[in-house]
Amino acid sequence: MLLTEKYSPKSIDEMVGNDEAREKIKKWMLNWLGGKKRRPLLVYGPSGVGKTSAAYALMREFDLELIEMNASELRNRERMEAVVKSAMLAGTLSGKIKIILIDDVDVFAGKKDSGGPAALAALLKETNCPVLLTATDAWDKKLATIRSECELVEMKRVNKIAIRKLIERIIKSEGMNIEEADINRIIENANGDVRSALNDLQTGKTSLRDREKDIFMKMKTLFKASTWVEARSVAYGDVDFDILKFWIDENIPNEYEDINEIAAAYNWLSRSDVFEGRIAKSSWVLLKYSIDLATTGVALSKRRMYNKFTRYSFPTYLREMSRAAQSRSIAKSVGTKIGRRTYANAKEALEMLPIISLQMKNNLESIIAYYELNEDEVDFIVSKESK
Repeated sequence: MLLTEKYSPKSIDEMVGNDEAREKIKKWMLNWLGGKKRRPLLVYGPSGVGKTSAAYALMREFDLELIEMNASELRNRERMEAVVKSAMLAGTLSGKIKIILIDDVDVFAGKKDSGGPAALAALLKETNCPVLLTATDAWDKKLATIRSECELVEMKRVNKIAIRKLIERIIKSEGMNIEEADINRIIENANGDVRSALNDLQTGKTSLRDREKDIFMKMKTLFKASTWVEARSVAYGDVDFDILKFWIDENIPNEYEDINEIAAAYNWLSRSDVFEGRIAKSSWVLLKYSIDLATTGVALSKRRMYNKFTRYSFPTYLREMSRAAQSRSIAKSVGTKIGRRTYANAKEALEMLPIISLQMKNNLESIIAYYELNEDEVDFIVSKESK
């Protein structure tokens, strides 16, 4: 399971950072629960600071039914009115109080000639249930009509101390072996983005590297399996199910050659995701069905046994996450070293890369020695200039 999901806050108080904003969000919800109607809440701020997590924390803390929608569902005025209005008016199957989450409303509002923002603003004015909207920039002019119908709460980048406490708690809980230097790197690279910090922590996790050989064996067992028991066994033991699914997804076309087998395997994997998506809204008992579909469903999709040797591939998604983390780390290091010599902060120093690169062309060794750059940092500067 991804760390961002496993350690998602169970209540508003469990969230890290933005104490004042979280208090406002909680009081807003308590007013609704106490029978006092409040205007919709527009929570805004940079990525990864907890805007969407706040809605889920409210759901868990107060046992609400959360109805979530995003920009892809609100394509135009007609679709928006159909989806949002029905959500606001309909009762819940569980009988619980509902909260509506409209994620990334600025993306939806930015669609040209959709007519949606004005229509959404009209619906927000009439809502009789709590509605929480999220956006990056609440003061974008595209959001003017929506903003006028909402209470605003700003969430800022989370401070390093709060992120460190969270990371250290997770490291202890997971039994990870992470060097202090790596922890510092993760915190610096995150730049106040909690989600980014947890993703970097997971992709750099020592135990993942240690278990690389084991995951290749699990892939072989899964794709060569001929029985339910054999296929299901790959999910036993110390295995991260989300990571396992990334491996399965990447390697289906590497193992299977028949297009119908490939389609069937991806269909089972997709259905596994559907069950997993229902877990937060229903019960963790559904996880066993998700695991069965992702393992036995995929394994038994083949019509014949493939006795060939298959070179299983490391998941592209995880590789790209790791590369992104490494790139941010190198950029930070380059900025710090150049800034030390030019009396600038790291961000300002990175803006000098075109000049540094030009200097390298004329006197490479001297520039490397002056800024104390290593090979990776030199490659980073050169690659940036060539783009």
